[in-house]
Amino acid sequence: MKFSYYDARNRVERPALSVTWISLLTEDEKMVSQLGLREYQMRFGSAQLKLGGIDGVGTKEEHRNKGYSRQVMEHTIAFMNENRYDVSMLFGIPNFYHKFGYATVIPETYVEFDTKDVPAAVSTYQVRRFQTEDTPKIVELYSTNNAERTGTPLRTGIGWKEFTRRAGIVPDPYVVLNETDEVIGYFVCNSDNTKKDMIDQSCTLFDIGFQDRTIFETIVHFLAYSVNYTSAERIICAIPADHPFAIFCRRYGCRTNTYTPKDHMGMMRIINQSSTLKKITGELEKRLQRAAEPSQWRGKILISTDLGQDCLEIDQGNVAYTNSQANAFHLEMPQDKLIQLMMGRRSIEDLAVEPDVWVNVGIIPVLDTLFPLGHSHIWWSDRF
Repeated sequence: MKFSYYDARNRVERPALSVTWISLLTEDEKMVSQLGLREYQMRFGSAQLKLGGIDGVGTKEEHRNKGYSRQVMEHTIAFMNENRYDVSMLFGIPNFYHKFGYATVIPETYVEFDTKDVPAAVSTYQVRRFQTEDTPKIVELYSTNNAERTGTPLRTGIGWKEFTRRAGIVPDPYVVLNETDEVIGYFVCNSDNTKKDMIDQSCTLFDIGFQDRTIFETIVHFLAYSVNYTSAERIICAIPADHPFAIFCRRYGCRTNTYTPKDHMGMMRIINQSSTLKKITGELEKRLQRAAEPSQWRGKILISTDLGQDCLEIDQGNVAYTNSQANAFHLEMPQDKLIQLMMGRRSIEDLAVEPDVWVNVGIIPVLDTLFPLGHSHIWWSDRF
């Protein structure tokens, strides 16, 4: 058996996103198992991390149950380490990817309300379908709205062309225009959710961007009364619970449901712990400086996982990566729990009771400030 690499950069819908197909071949060049590795820049607050997105994992039926997918996964993790990826993400099936150090970090949150509860919604702005020439403005609004949203990948004018069909989602995108026909917002629905033969009639909104919040009522009006979605009895929004549109929808008596899978869906693992911690020190400084008492703390925190040891030195709101470990406080945990802490999936207080976690009690308030619970998210338009 041997591995092969095929760079499909120019053969995908979004050509600026490098896609490398890593395949396990027999000696006579027949593929038995493979996956696609996509390179992204992912936000960690205001910081950026090089992320390897894994999709298309599969083994030919006649070669299954022989450990070939395991070989490809383990080889890919080594490949990402050699090529200086910081972290990796995938949207996985249950009870498989945790074997490779991946842990669920992305919650699935849905805000929904009944169309009958929005009779007073007023349409102030014009709405039309998305056109390719709208792309630069969409990218601008997305970047502004998600500037510090942990988990979101960067969209660029070159690498992001338009809303495309993927993972069972059939996008129905629209833009909101002001009186001078300038794009001031956008929203995307799943057109499959409005089929007339569906028992559960609903409209699912899965991406939204805005210049200011005045467009929200226009969007609600469109979803509730447009002929495009006239059969929808409910409006479901796949958005973070703290998103401004989610908060706006509270006036309609909305219901917020958050599903936190145990070992599937949006999962991550750390590839290079040292580079990851070095890159996020600026964001950690911002978090400390926004706090009161923890911002005055001085000391070192030695973070130990199965990937190694790394030390952060904190001095009254300043955070630096250091090679000096003398007199450091200790935080010890597996890397899959560290990535959950970093991504806001679990708190340090919650993790501290685990048998494979050890932490100096005195630094828990500082760690809670550095790594608070949060609403990490990847919009469905960017999933792979």
